[in-house]
Amino acid sequence: MIPRLKRGAASLITRLVGLSLLLLLVVQIAGFGVVRQSIEANARRQVARELDIAEHVWERMLAQKVEQLRDSATLLAADYGFRSAINSGDVETVQSVLENHGSRIGSTVTAFLDPQFKVTASSLADEHMGLDQRLIADLPAYLSRNPTGAPLIVIQGVPHQFVMVPMRAPLIIGWVLMGFPVSQDLGKEMGLLLQVDVVLVTQSEGQRRLAFSTTTPEVTQRALTHADGAELSGGSELVLARHVPMKSRNGEVETILLRSAEEVLAPYRRLQWLLALISGGGLLLVALGSSLVARRITTPLRDLLLATQRLAVGEYQAPIAHLERRDEIGNLARAFDHMRVDIDQQQSEIRHLAYWDRLTGLPNRERFREALEQAIRDNTPLARPLAVVSLDLDRFKHVNDVLGYAFGDRLLQAVAGAAAKPGHPARRPGGPPRRQ
Repeated sequence: MIPRLKRGAASLITRLVGLSLLLLLVVQIAGFGVVRQSIEANARRQVARELDIAEHVWERMLAQKVEQLRDSATLLAADYGFRSAINSGDVETVQSVLENHGSRIGSTVTAFLDPQFKVTASSLADEHMGLDQRLIADLPAYLSRNPTGAPLIVIQGVPHQFVMVPMRAPLIIGWVLMGFPVSQDLGKEMGLLLQVDVVLVTQSEGQRRLAFSTTTPEVTQRALTHADGAELSGGSELVLARHVPMKSRNGEVETILLRSAEEVLAPYRRLQWLLALISGGGLLLVALGSSLVARRITTPLRDLLLATQRLAVGEYQAPIAHLERRDEIGNLARAFDHMRVDIDQQQSEIRHLAYWDRLTGLPNRERFREALEQAIRDNTPLARPLAVVSLDLDRFKHVNDVLGYAFGDRLLQAVAGAAAKPGHPARRPGGPPRRQ
């Protein structure tokens, strides 16, 4: 009886497929992690380059604003009505013109100074005149020496850009001083150009104030608490910050440029999803391929295992399967088949030696005993009588002693051949003649 096979082959398939999938999964995860880190690093470098560009653009926009402010101040200085009011000494008219012109061009601070830089008229209210005097005490002298390097001046927490142009007739009869706030509109324009948010912070008299912000309050708060170059984490998107200090005459002014990395990462993330989809498909294909390969290996192994179990119970007639294959499995099957044939031959020879005499070719005593017992068991009262005939050679020992054992062996073979002829009584099963 052949024993039933255990589930070893199935577990081998599971181990082969599982190991293949595990190795591929490790490689895929490692590759995915490297790609992700590379993408994020590239995105950070790209955002850093964009912030570099944004910093230059911001400085250029402030410089252009100064140029526009200077053109407006030059236009006011050339205005005939304004010059007439200056020549007539009508301070109220001069102040009214300054306020009207400043409101048209968006200037919050306008003033007219005499040739000695003393304020003659100003658009600031009376309660701010003292403040105005402190602010512009040394500003005209600085602007006269650096007409293109206008610094920022903080007025009530808002940074202002100032320009000063001379009024000539033809000699200098005064100076027109104008100041524009750096407003949120400039930051919004920056966002339209480069998709960069702007947070402007001032600090004067020990107090830090937010001038404006073009982003959400949450991002603004995180930008105020993080250092330069920091990644503003904790929100729904990754934001990089660039702190740009600016020249100021009375306090500190800092611009924080914020650039979201989500827009840069968006195409890469779509690529990551595509890569994940391809990886999943690859895992599925590897699982199917590994399963097919494992089955192609384990099925012949199962057949060979069945063959060894048949050999174990003495079934040597059935040939081994997969002899036609030209791979390692075929070599193993042919080796098993050669072993089957050899074992069958050895078992036949052993059985022959166990029951037959090698010299005479007649059944030996054990075979005679089994045949006799079988005949006795099969004999019935109605069957023919059973008889045992014993043949003995007298003085056979003298033949061996005188003529030699070789001649004695030939004599035994001749007697056995004569006894085995058809119709001879010795044809019935029995032992070989005794050597006496």
